[in-house]
Amino acid sequence: RLQAMSYLARILVVGDDVAQSRQLSRRMRRRGYATFPGDFTAVTDKLSREEHPDLVVINAGQAGDKGCELVDLLKSESTTAHIPVMMLAESPTAALRRRCLSVGVDDLLAGPFGDAALFSRMRSLVRFATMYSELLNRAETVRSFGLEASDRIPDEAEPRAYRVLVAAKRPGDIEDIETALDGGRYRLSVVDDVFAAGARLIDENFDAVVIAIDDDPEDALYLCGQLRNNARHFNLPALLVADDATFDDLEKPYARGASVLLTRPLDRDRLQAEILMLVRRQRARHGISDALRDLRREAVSERLTGVYSRDFLLAHLERLGAAAANWHKHLSVALFQVQNVAGIVNHLGAEAADDLLRQVSDWINALVRAEDLTARAGDNEFCVILPETTLEEARIVVQRISGVLLNTDFGVPGVNESIRVWLQAGCAAHRADDSAASLLERTRKNLI
Repeated sequence: RLQAMSYLARILVVGDDVAQSRQLSRRMRRRGYATFPGDFTAVTDKLSREEHPDLVVINAGQAGDKGCELVDLLKSESTTAHIPVMMLAESPTAALRRRCLSVGVDDLLAGPFGDAALFSRMRSLVRFATMYSELLNRAETVRSFGLEASDRIPDEAEPRAYRVLVAAKRPGDIEDIETALDGGRYRLSVVDDVFAAGARLIDENFDAVVIAIDDDPEDALYLCGQLRNNARHFNLPALLVADDATFDDLEKPYARGASVLLTRPLDRDRLQAEILMLVRRQRARHGISDALRDLRREAVSERLTGVYSRDFLLAHLERLGAAAANWHKHLSVALFQVQNVAGIVNHLGAEAADDLLRQVSDWINALVRAEDLTARAGDNEFCVILPETTLEEARIVVQRISGVLLNTDFGVPGVNESIRVWLQAGCAAHRADDSAASLLERTRKNLI
C-alpha cells in the first residue's frame, strides 16, 4: 500500500535571487523538508493557514534590509509571530546583527555555510515550532473535554538574567566573553574545563553553554553529544569557540551537537548576537514547557500515576493523526508494557504494584521531551506520543527509555529488596489511514 510521503517540516524560502532560492530549496528537499518559494512582495499569501509553514528562511544576500522589514512584519502579527525565522546573509555587519536582534530574527547564519551548519540550526528552529504547535493542539484537546485551557506562553513574573555557563581557560577568551555578555542581562558562571561544566549541568539550569576549546576538542564534542542525548538538556544551546585550525572540517562540531561555532579572534558583536538569539529561544522553550505542564489537569490525567488518561490519549492521538495526514508530517508512538505487574501483585500486594507503576511513569516522563506526551494506555501499559518524529528517531527513544527502566532497581514502601521490571517495548509510525486505535494496535504488534 502506497503512503503519501511525510516531511520533516514545511519551509518557506524567501529571497530576491530566484536561482539561489531554488538551489537552497533543493538542498532542503534532499534532506526531507517540504519547501515552497516566496518573494518579498507576495510572502504574506504564503503564510496563510493553507501553506502552514513551520519555518521561514530568508535568503537576505548582503544588505538584509528587506529581510528585516519582513521579519518586523511577521513578528508584529499575532497569526505569524510564533513562526521561527532564520536569516541567511553573506557577510553580516554589526549593524545588521543589531537590527536582526531588534526585529526578532531567531537565527542569523553567515555564509558561506555547509549542510551540517545549515541543517543543524534549522532542526533547532523546527523543533521549537513543534513545541509551539503541540501546545496549541494539546490545549484544543483539553477544551474538547469541556475544560478551560490556555495556549498562551506565560510571561515571567520578574524577568531574570540569562544564565550562561562558560568553560574557558584562556584569559583572553574569558575577557572577550565577559565583555560581550556585560550589562546586567547575563549571569555568568565560569569554570576552567569541560568536565567541570558537565558537573555543573547535573544540578543547575542554564540558558546556554559557551565552551572555549583550548586543548582536546573531543572533550567539548563529547559534552555536546551528551546534551543532545539527555531529555533535560536536549535543547540547551552550546556555543563553541575554537582556533581556525582546531577542526579540519568546520561542519564536524554541528554534526556532533554544537549549536554555533565561532573561531578566534572573537568578534564580540557577533558573539553577543549569537548568544542573545540562543538564550532568547531557550527561555521561550522554557515558557512553552511550563505551559504544557499547566495543561495536565486532574480531569484528563490518570489518577494513579498523574500522566494523561487513556481517553485523553485516544482523543489527542486522533487530533495529531489528522494534522499529520493533512500536512504530511511524521508522527510516531512508543509503547511500554510492564510484564511482571501481576506477579508483583501476587507476591507483594496491589499497593506495591501501584507504587512501581507510578515510578515507571515518572521515569518515562523524565526521559522524554516537553512536547512528547506520556499517557496510561492500559493496566500495565504506557504510551508516549512523539509529535513530528520519524520512526527511526522513535526507535532511539524506545531504546533509551527501555535501557534505563530495565537497569533500574526500584524500591517500594514496605519491601526490603529492590524490584526490577520485566519490559516489552516498541514503536510505530502513523499512516495516513490510521485511527488512534489502529496505530496503538500496530504498535502492540511491534513489542519486543
